Amino acid sequence: MWASWCKEHRLKGLSLWSLDEKKQGSWIWKSIFKLRPTAERFLRCHVGNGRTASFWYDQWTPLGILITILGPLGPRALGVPLHSTVADACTSVGWKIRHARSPAAETLQLHLCTVPLPSISTVSDSFVWEVDNVALEGFSTKLIWESIRNRRERQSWTENVWFKGAIPSQAFMMWMTHLDRLPTRARIAIWAVNTLDSCCICNVYLESRDHLFLRCEFSEHLWLLVLHRLGYNPFQFHTWTAFMDWLGLKDNVCPLTLRRLAAQATLYSLLWERNNRLHNSISSPVSITFKKIDRLVRNSIIARKSRKKFSNLMRLWLKYE
Repeated sequence: MWASWCKEHRLKGLSLWSLDEKKQGSWIWKSIFKLRPTAERFLRCHVGNGRTASFWYDQWTPLGILITILGPLGPRALGVPLHSTVADACTSVGWKIRHARSPAAETLQLHLCTVPLPSISTVSDSFVWEVDNVALEGFSTKLIWESIRNRRERQSWTENVWFKGAIPSQAFMMWMTHLDRLPTRARIAIWAVNTLDSCCICNVYLESRDHLFLRCEFSEHLWLLVLHRLGYNPFQFHTWTAFMDWLGLKDNVCPLTLRRLAAQATLYSLLWERNNRLHNSISSPVSITFKKIDRLVRNSIIARKSRKKFSNLMRLWLKYE
């Protein structure tokens, strides 16, 4: 309904592509008009009878949009008015176009000699969305976004954070942790005066990311329990880099999926314990926190037990209980 109203009252019979963005009073319309160059990349017109396809503004030839190819003098050079449809530019016997006076116009005329005349067709024009020269059944936000978004080189830590089967909230929290963007006291102390910077759990050392999640006495205790449950001999992580390297290291002791699930659940529980002590003055012993981790891992595995990678994880997680 909105589209029909806009076509009747806003466009008033003209093409969306032909209107001047600067003459639009509404900021919504100006925003829409700014997206036209992006939309042009994906919208194609399949000409039938040519009665609705714009000769100059719709992309109905493989050459592209003709007003862009031939320029503002194109309508005068070809003798086809600016707001003409494709049907207006032909008759039942041929195309009503002047002789070519430029290489682009000559290329267009050569192409038109290879296509059927719209005037003899009974099929209506159709418009389709195409991504990478593949026609879509309808508009796909996902495919369009994947095509236009800026891509960076894939980071080595990506699979440790956004692996298949990860719990979204835990993965997001680990992503923030890896980027060192969590509001630890060490970070807050940089831009806030007269604030405590000691660890909320041990109240001794500076509360940095590495200390809170890896080197605090509480954290070290917790990791020993988690590592034992995964089948590893006791060891400690001295740096975040070493921790991330361990998460991506394939071995015969524990599958990567289970290791990453347990690691994210551990980080998530450590942050929860830290915040509970800071905001509610409630502390839990290591044993209780580990039970929470155990429950998080079990729930994750149960929820995904139908997946091939998760079918054997519960047995492995309980093997060293």
